[in-house]
Parts: sequence; C-alpha cells; structure tokens
Amino acid sequence: SGDVAAVADLAELISLCAHERASGGDGDGAAWAATAARLGAGGLEGARQSLRLRGDARPLEAIARTAAGDAAVGAALAAHARLVG
Repeated sequence: SGDVAAVADLAELISLCAHERASGGDGDGAAWAATAARLGAGGLEGARQSLRLRGDARPLEAIARTAAGDAAVGAALAAHARLVG
C-alpha cells in the first residue's frame, strides 16, 4: 500500500519478536496483537519499550484490547500460543 508507517511497524515487530525469542520472553503474542490492531496508526512506542526493557507485555496487550476488543485479542493470543508456543 506504500504506507511507510505500516512498514516501520512491521520492522519493529520483527525486531521485538526476535528479541523476545532470543531472551526467552513470552511477550511476542501481545506484540503481534497490538501491531495488528494498530498497524500504521502509531501509539505503540512506549508499550514496545516496556516489553523490550522490562519484559512487560501488559501495555501492548492493553492497547490491542482497546483497539480490537477483548474477544478478538483473546482469540489471537490463544492461536499464537497454540501455533508458536
């Protein structure tokens, strides 16, 4: 679509998930959910930093739930856990 912000979000997601997997963290599901819910819209920087620096995925999950709703995020996180572990 030519949306630079969306491409930047996907690049951040890949980096963050690689960091989480390498460090043994489990916040990548919340990172995926928040990125999908707000792709290209911004507003994820602080929550990403929370995960990257403190291993706290709660802000990302909260953003996802606000943007997409509890049911959608719950289903996405369950699928992520089942498929990725």
